Amino acid sequence: MEKNIHHLQSKINYSFTGNGEKILVLLHGFCEDLNVWNEFIVPLEKDIRIICIDLPGFGKSLPGTEHTTLEHIADAIEAVLISEQIEKCFMVGHSMGGYVALAFAEKYSDRLCGIGLFHSSCFQDDDQKKQNRKKVAEFVLSNGSKVFAHELFPTLFTNEFAANNKLLIQSLEDRAAVFPASAIANGSLAMGNRKDKTSFLSTTSLPILMIIGKHDLAIPFEKSLMMSHLPASAQICLLQHSAHMGMFEEPEKSKQAVLNFVLS
Repeated sequence: MEKNIHHLQSKINYSFTGNGEKILVLLHGFCEDLNVWNEFIVPLEKDIRIICIDLPGFGKSLPGTEHTTLEHIADAIEAVLISEQIEKCFMVGHSMGGYVALAFAEKYSDRLCGIGLFHSSCFQDDDQKKQNRKKVAEFVLSNGSKVFAHELFPTLFTNEFAANNKLLIQSLEDRAAVFPASAIANGSLAMGNRKDKTSFLSTTSLPILMIIGKHDLAIPFEKSLMMSHLPASAQICLLQHSAHMGMFEEPEKSKQAVLNFVLS
């Protein structure tokens, strides 16, 4: 069931489904919406209550001028939890959603039972990547969301998967094509301006799940391995045949990793 709340000057859309005592919040990645989890959550709903949130400016959540940093987006996630009277949850974020989860954890760690980084990272961008984020913002503002989405999504999968799943990629492009160009640009800049979370990951007592794609170009495998040694308590799931979209490329293994993390 989809619901929404008003937060500051924006509307935040989310779905809430499933059964059980434990609650899992799923945060989608850059240029995605909560629909990326549609198939993923089906086997999880039997034992877990699941909230999937459209980040501000994506999906059915309206963009807000106040959501210009990952910390601001984390505040919107907190507003959803308050509205649903949720005291504790697990939070798993894909890509940009993982950055938001880390920002949330620094501000609201008492709200969390554990954090999942699904093709995501604690490291801040280097100077070159920050410049690339700015170029993305300029490109989408100049060329529009549809053109940018067409450029983006095929690069997130392995070549073999992309060649065999053109309809899936087209559906992702079609959904992203209607997102406001300003929201995509703001998301790119927010990621480029994010703070390094290495210290937090090294000192937190929260259990951490890391789902890593061996062929991921967005979050390089070598950097993920460096990150995997930081937390005191970590569960690592290596997807041997995935790039950046393991929920589609290796769904069963990804689902099982999340299920084990939440129910362990």
